[in-house]
Amino acid sequence: MAEDTNTGASGKGLLTQAEKDQAVKAARRNDLRLLIGVLFVIYGVIVTLVGIVDPAADVAKTGGIAINLWTGIIMLIVGVLFLVWNFARPLAAEDIIASAEASAAKAQVQHEVGKK
Repeated sequence: MAEDTNTGASGKGLLTQAEKDQAVKAARRNDLRLLIGVLFVIYGVIVTLVGIVDPAADVAKTGGIAINLWTGIIMLIVGVLFLVWNFARPLAAEDIIASAEASAAKAQVQHEVGKK
């Protein structure tokens, strides 16, 4: 009956509600779409500013195109699109909780095997 003490008498999962909430927050905070979006926006701002401050820097090398300005603007657009995608369609809480409970169950089994 060791399983009953860990899963509760009502058959609930291995995680408490606070642990489930924490898992959802952590997964959403570390979503790759968010990280990629933030990095593209940061680099896009930097490259765009370089293109605005010194527009003639690479014009001779690129055949008359202000490459820093255009690349920075494109990076900003891509970054904003990633951020919009992340906030418009966040990770489903049910999927995150199911994954966290599966990981907890696996850890519990490994712990019990290690005791023997």
